[in-house]
Amino acid sequence: MFRFRQLLLLAALAAVLVHAAPSAAQTIIDEWQSVKAPPAPALKAVTLDPKSTAMLVMDFVNQTCNNEKRPRCVASIPKIEKLQAAARAQGVMLISTTVPPVPIADTLPAVAPKGDEPVVVVVALVDKFMLGNKDTGLEKMLRDKGVTTVVIVGTAANGAVLYTSSAAALRGRNVVVPVDGMSGDNTYVEQSVAYILTSAPGGIAAKITLTSAEMIKFAN
Repeated sequence: MFRFRQLLLLAALAAVLVHAAPSAAQTIIDEWQSVKAPPAPALKAVTLDPKSTAMLVMDFVNQTCNNEKRPRCVASIPKIEKLQAAARAQGVMLISTTVPPVPIADTLPAVAPKGDEPVVVVVALVDKFMLGNKDTGLEKMLRDKGVTTVVIVGTAANGAVLYTSSAAALRGRNVVVPVDGMSGDNTYVEQSVAYILTSAPGGIAAKITLTSAEMIKFAN
């Protein structure tokens, strides 16, 4: 009987110690399969002043925007083309980008720059404001035109769109991102970027508006 009571006491003590001990920290890798996506951010209609707005059309080149590598980019082109035409008709500043060694001539014809529209050629694949540790000239282009709002479309969503949008917001500009104008290799990439842009700290999220191409209007 005494031996039995000892065993019960030992068992009770072990149970207390187990519950009292801190549980092993879980990482996102451990919890990957159980993570539930948060509610989708709401898309908002916007009406923009053409005189203080610029549209960045980023990296829609044949090498990356094709049906083999990134079919979601190809699918986004008609809506981008329509938005680009509306912006052009209202005199909105249009800026196209590419990445060396890809020439701007390799931009898909539907969304290629026309006439004397400016082109920013950068080595960096992501932040179009920076060429390594040097300024690309994009900031000066926007500042000289009095641009306070940038509409950003591009590929990849988790590259040029994410980092250039964040950089523009950190520079104090309002950023408008149509979700049907940002493409990635898969839907998870686009979902994660939409979430990050609308939840980023440091004042970034407060400067960014998610919308769709058809919800963007330019004031006459």
